Amino acid sequence: MATFDSNGFSISYQEVLGSSENVFFIHGNLASKEWWFPSMELLSQKKGTGQMIAADWRGYGSSKGIESFRDINFENCAQDVVSLIEDKNMVNVCVIGHSTGGLIAMMAVLKKPELFRSMVLLDSVGGTGLDLELPKDQVLAHFGRMSVDKEYARMALAATIDGCDPQSDSFRQLFEITWNCDKPMWQGVIDVLSDQVDITAQMSDLKLPTLILHGDKDAVLKMEIAEKNLERLPHAQLKVMNGQGHSMNLENPQGFVEEIKTFWEKL
Repeated sequence: MATFDSNGFSISYQEVLGSSENVFFIHGNLASKEWWFPSMELLSQKKGTGQMIAADWRGYGSSKGIESFRDINFENCAQDVVSLIEDKNMVNVCVIGHSTGGLIAMMAVLKKPELFRSMVLLDSVGGTGLDLELPKDQVLAHFGRMSVDKEYARMALAATIDGCDPQSDSFRQLFEITWNCDKPMWQGVIDVLSDQVDITAQMSDLKLPTLILHGDKDAVLKMEIAEKNLERLPHAQLKVMNGQGHSMNLENPQGFVEEIKTFWEKL
Protein backbone atom coordinates (compact mmCIF):
# COMPACT_ATOMS: atom_id res chain seq x y z
CA MET A 1 0.00 0.00 0.00
CA ALA A 2 1.21 3.49 -0.87
CA THR A 3 0.00 6.98 -0.01
CA PHE A 4 -0.26 10.18 -2.00
CA ASP A 5 -0.55 13.72 -0.65
CA SER A 6 -3.47 15.40 -2.40
CA ASN A 7 -3.50 19.02 -1.29
CA GLY A 8 -2.75 18.05 2.30
CA PHE A 9 -4.96 14.94 2.43
CA SER A 10 -3.30 11.51 2.47
CA ILE A 11 -4.83 9.19 -0.13
CA SER A 12 -4.13 5.45 0.14
CA TYR A 13 -3.79 3.46 -3.05
CA GLN A 14 -2.69 0.14 -4.52
CA GLU A 15 -0.63 0.13 -7.71
CA VAL A 16 -0.01 -2.73 -10.13
CA LEU A 17 2.59 -2.27 -12.86
CA GLY A 18 2.90 -4.11 -16.16
CA SER A 19 -0.77 -4.29 -17.13
CA SER A 20 -2.10 -4.06 -20.68
CA GLU A 21 -3.97 -0.79 -20.02
CA ASN A 22 -3.70 2.25 -17.81
CA VAL A 23 -6.64 1.91 -15.43
CA PHE A 24 -7.89 3.86 -12.42
CA PHE A 25 -10.51 2.14 -10.24
CA ILE A 26 -12.91 4.09 -7.98
CA HIS A 27 -14.93 2.18 -5.40
CA GLY A 28 -18.43 2.95 -4.23
CA ASN A 29 -19.96 4.17 -0.98
CA LEU A 30 -19.15 2.09 2.13
CA ALA A 31 -16.44 0.23 0.23
CA SER A 32 -12.68 0.48 -0.32
CA LYS A 33 -9.96 -0.14 -2.88
CA GLU A 34 -9.94 -3.82 -1.89
CA TRP A 35 -13.23 -4.32 -3.76
CA TRP A 36 -11.18 -4.04 -6.95
CA PHE A 37 -8.39 -6.46 -6.08
CA PRO A 38 -9.99 -9.53 -7.77
CA SER A 39 -10.38 -7.57 -11.03
CA MET A 40 -6.85 -6.19 -10.81
CA GLU A 41 -5.42 -9.66 -10.27
CA LEU A 42 -7.20 -10.97 -13.36
CA LEU A 43 -6.21 -7.99 -15.50
CA SER A 44 -2.57 -8.25 -14.43
CA GLN A 45 -2.33 -11.65 -16.14
CA LYS A 46 -2.08 -9.92 -19.52
CA LYS A 47 1.24 -8.12 -19.39
CA GLY A 48 1.99 -4.76 -20.93
CA THR A 49 3.45 -1.36 -20.19
CA GLY A 50 0.42 0.03 -18.41
CA GLN A 51 -0.38 0.46 -14.75
CA MET A 52 -3.47 0.05 -12.59
CA ILE A 53 -4.36 2.04 -9.52
CA ALA A 54 -7.18 1.53 -7.02
CA ALA A 55 -7.48 4.28 -4.42
CA ASP A 56 -9.50 4.76 -1.25
CA TRP A 57 -11.53 7.92 -1.46
CA ARG A 58 -11.50 10.31 1.44
CA GLY A 59 -12.90 8.77 4.60
CA TYR A 60 -12.63 5.13 3.53
CA GLY A 61 -10.02 2.41 3.76
CA SER A 62 -6.74 3.95 4.83
CA SER A 63 -7.59 7.45 3.54
CA LYS A 64 -8.69 8.73 6.94
CA GLY A 65 -9.35 12.30 7.98
CA ILE A 66 -13.03 13.19 7.40
CA GLU A 67 -14.26 14.85 10.59
CA SER A 68 -17.74 16.10 9.66
CA PHE A 69 -20.41 16.11 6.95
CA ARG A 70 -18.93 19.42 5.77
CA ASP A 71 -15.71 17.63 4.80
CA ILE A 72 -17.48 15.35 2.29
CA ASN A 73 -17.02 16.86 -1.14
CA PHE A 74 -17.07 14.83 -4.35
CA GLU A 75 -15.24 17.57 -6.23
CA ASN A 76 -12.32 16.94 -3.88
CA CYS A 77 -12.53 13.20 -4.51
CA ALA A 78 -12.49 13.79 -8.26
CA GLN A 79 -9.49 16.09 -7.92
CA ASP A 80 -7.70 13.40 -5.89
CA VAL A 81 -8.12 11.05 -8.87
CA VAL A 82 -6.81 13.61 -11.33
CA SER A 83 -3.87 14.59 -9.13
CA LEU A 84 -2.77 11.00 -8.55
CA ILE A 85 -3.02 10.19 -12.27
CA GLU A 86 -0.90 13.23 -13.08
CA ASP A 87 1.62 12.37 -10.37
CA LYS A 88 2.04 8.91 -11.92
CA ASN A 89 2.37 10.39 -15.43
CA MET A 90 -0.48 8.20 -16.64
CA VAL A 91 -2.09 8.91 -20.03
CA ASN A 92 -4.96 7.37 -21.99
CA VAL A 93 -6.50 6.15 -18.76
CA CYS A 94 -9.63 4.03 -18.52
CA VAL A 95 -11.43 5.18 -15.39
CA ILE A 96 -13.75 2.61 -13.83
CA GLY A 97 -16.25 3.63 -11.19
CA HIS A 98 -18.65 1.49 -9.17
CA SER A 99 -21.87 2.94 -7.76
CA THR A 100 -21.03 6.36 -6.24
CA GLY A 101 -17.56 5.86 -7.70
CA GLY A 102 -19.17 6.29 -11.11
CA LEU A 103 -20.15 9.84 -10.20
CA ILE A 104 -16.60 10.58 -9.04
CA ALA A 105 -15.29 9.09 -12.30
CA MET A 106 -17.48 11.40 -14.38
CA MET A 107 -16.45 14.40 -12.32
CA ALA A 108 -12.76 13.52 -12.72
CA VAL A 109 -13.09 13.30 -16.50
CA LEU A 110 -14.84 16.67 -16.56
CA LYS A 111 -11.85 18.17 -14.75
CA LYS A 112 -9.16 16.85 -17.11
CA PRO A 113 -10.66 15.02 -20.12
CA GLU A 114 -7.30 14.86 -21.91
CA LEU A 115 -6.04 12.33 -19.34
CA PHE A 116 -8.68 9.74 -20.16
CA ARG A 117 -9.27 7.32 -23.02
CA SER A 118 -12.46 5.62 -21.86
CA MET A 119 -14.82 5.15 -18.93
CA VAL A 120 -16.68 2.21 -17.40
CA LEU A 121 -19.64 2.82 -15.10
CA LEU A 122 -20.57 -0.25 -13.06
CA ASP A 123 -24.04 0.02 -11.51
CA SER A 124 -23.38 3.73 -11.18
CA VAL A 125 -25.42 6.49 -9.63
CA GLY A 126 -26.55 9.22 -11.99
CA GLY A 127 -25.68 12.85 -12.50
CA THR A 128 -28.02 13.95 -9.73
CA GLY A 129 -26.61 11.56 -7.16
CA LEU A 130 -29.42 9.69 -5.41
CA ASP A 131 -33.15 10.22 -5.84
CA LEU A 132 -34.41 8.83 -2.55
CA GLU A 133 -37.58 6.74 -2.63
CA LEU A 134 -38.14 7.14 1.12
CA PRO A 135 -38.12 10.32 3.22
CA LYS A 136 -34.57 11.50 3.80
CA ASP A 137 -34.80 11.27 7.58
CA GLN A 138 -35.73 7.58 7.31
CA VAL A 139 -32.82 6.86 5.00
CA LEU A 140 -30.38 8.72 7.23
CA ALA A 141 -31.73 6.85 10.26
CA HIS A 142 -30.95 3.55 8.50
CA PHE A 143 -27.35 4.60 7.87
CA GLY A 144 -27.11 6.03 11.35
CA ARG A 145 -28.05 2.66 12.80
CA MET A 146 -25.43 1.05 10.61
CA SER A 147 -22.79 3.29 12.16
CA VAL A 148 -23.44 1.96 15.68
CA ASP A 149 -24.85 -1.55 15.13
CA LYS A 150 -22.08 -3.68 13.65
CA GLU A 151 -24.20 -6.74 12.89
CA TYR A 152 -26.89 -4.63 11.25
CA ALA A 153 -24.25 -2.89 9.15
CA ARG A 154 -22.64 -6.18 8.16
CA MET A 155 -25.90 -7.65 6.90
CA ALA A 156 -26.84 -4.42 5.09
CA LEU A 157 -23.53 -4.26 3.27
CA ALA A 158 -23.68 -7.96 2.37
CA ALA A 159 -27.07 -7.32 0.77
CA THR A 160 -25.40 -5.06 -1.82
CA ILE A 161 -23.45 -8.06 -3.15
CA ASP A 162 -25.74 -10.62 -4.79
CA GLY A 163 -25.12 -14.13 -3.47
CA CYS A 164 -22.78 -12.89 -0.75
CA ASP A 165 -22.20 -15.13 2.27
CA PRO A 166 -21.94 -12.63 5.14
CA GLN A 167 -20.12 -15.29 7.19
CA SER A 168 -17.35 -15.85 4.66
CA ASP A 169 -13.81 -14.83 5.53
CA SER A 170 -13.46 -12.80 2.35
CA PHE A 171 -16.52 -10.69 3.08
CA ARG A 172 -15.66 -10.29 6.76
CA GLN A 173 -12.29 -8.84 5.75
CA LEU A 174 -13.95 -6.34 3.43
CA PHE A 175 -16.51 -5.44 6.04
CA GLU A 176 -13.93 -4.76 8.74
CA ILE A 177 -12.34 -2.18 6.45
CA THR A 178 -15.70 -0.49 5.96
CA TRP A 179 -16.58 -0.68 9.65
CA ASN A 180 -13.46 1.33 10.45
CA CYS A 181 -14.27 4.16 8.05
CA ASP A 182 -14.48 7.74 9.29
CA LYS A 183 -17.76 8.03 11.19
CA PRO A 184 -19.25 10.95 9.20
CA MET A 185 -19.20 8.76 6.08
CA TRP A 186 -22.07 6.54 7.24
CA GLN A 187 -24.71 9.25 6.92
CA GLY A 188 -22.76 12.06 5.29
CA VAL A 189 -22.34 10.54 1.84
CA ILE A 190 -26.07 9.92 1.54
CA ASP A 191 -26.79 13.41 2.83
CA VAL A 192 -24.61 14.96 0.12
CA LEU A 193 -25.74 12.60 -2.66
CA SER A 194 -29.43 13.17 -2.00
CA ASP A 195 -29.57 16.92 -2.58
CA GLN A 196 -26.17 18.51 -3.14
CA VAL A 197 -25.03 16.98 -6.45
CA ASP A 198 -26.08 17.70 -10.03
CA ILE A 199 -23.73 17.37 -13.01
CA THR A 200 -26.43 16.57 -15.57
CA ALA A 201 -25.85 19.79 -17.52
CA GLN A 202 -22.18 18.80 -17.97
CA MET A 203 -22.67 15.16 -18.92
CA SER A 204 -22.94 16.00 -22.62
CA ASP A 205 -19.30 17.13 -22.39
CA LEU A 206 -18.23 13.59 -21.47
CA LYS A 207 -17.44 12.59 -25.03
CA LEU A 208 -15.14 9.64 -24.38
CA PRO A 209 -16.28 6.07 -25.13
CA THR A 210 -18.24 4.82 -22.13
CA LEU A 211 -19.45 1.36 -21.16
CA ILE A 212 -22.37 1.25 -18.74
CA LEU A 213 -22.82 -2.12 -17.03
CA HIS A 214 -25.87 -2.69 -14.85
CA GLY A 215 -27.01 -5.88 -13.19
CA ASP A 216 -30.61 -6.87 -13.79
CA LYS A 217 -30.76 -8.02 -10.15
CA ASP A 218 -29.37 -4.78 -8.73
CA ALA A 219 -31.43 -4.12 -5.59
CA VAL A 220 -29.59 -0.89 -4.75
CA LEU A 221 -29.93 1.22 -7.91
CA LYS A 222 -32.71 0.89 -10.46
CA MET A 223 -32.13 0.19 -14.14
CA GLU A 224 -33.72 3.56 -14.93
CA ILE A 225 -30.59 5.26 -13.59
CA ALA A 226 -28.40 3.42 -16.10
CA GLU A 227 -30.85 4.31 -18.87
CA LYS A 228 -30.71 8.00 -17.93
CA ASN A 229 -26.91 7.87 -17.92
CA LEU A 230 -27.08 6.34 -21.40
CA GLU A 231 -29.27 9.19 -22.63
CA ARG A 232 -27.02 11.88 -21.18
CA LEU A 233 -23.61 10.52 -22.23
CA PRO A 234 -22.92 11.11 -25.95
CA HIS A 235 -20.79 8.04 -26.66
CA ALA A 236 -22.11 5.50 -24.18
CA GLN A 237 -23.39 1.98 -24.56
CA LEU A 238 -25.44 0.09 -21.99
CA LYS A 239 -25.13 -3.61 -21.36
CA VAL A 240 -27.55 -5.23 -18.95
CA MET A 241 -25.80 -7.99 -17.02
CA ASN A 242 -28.26 -10.83 -16.59
CA GLY A 243 -28.10 -12.60 -13.25
CA GLN A 244 -25.89 -9.94 -11.68
CA GLY A 245 -26.60 -7.67 -8.73
CA HIS A 246 -25.14 -4.34 -7.68
CA SER A 247 -21.52 -5.43 -7.30
CA MET A 248 -20.35 -7.52 -10.25
CA ASN A 249 -16.72 -6.70 -9.39
CA LEU A 250 -17.11 -9.01 -6.38
CA GLU A 251 -19.96 -11.25 -7.52
CA ASN A 252 -18.35 -12.24 -10.81
CA PRO A 253 -14.95 -10.59 -11.31
CA GLN A 254 -14.08 -12.92 -14.20
CA GLY A 255 -17.23 -11.91 -16.08
CA PHE A 256 -16.67 -8.26 -15.27
CA VAL A 257 -13.09 -8.35 -16.58
CA GLU A 258 -14.19 -10.08 -19.78
CA GLU A 259 -16.73 -7.31 -20.41
CA ILE A 260 -14.22 -4.49 -20.02
CA LYS A 261 -11.59 -6.31 -22.11
CA THR A 262 -14.11 -6.71 -24.93
CA PHE A 263 -14.94 -3.00 -24.61
CA TRP A 264 -11.25 -2.04 -24.83
CA GLU A 265 -10.70 -4.21 -27.91
CA LYS A 266 -13.28 -2.18 -29.82
CA LEU A 267 -11.89 1.25 -28.95
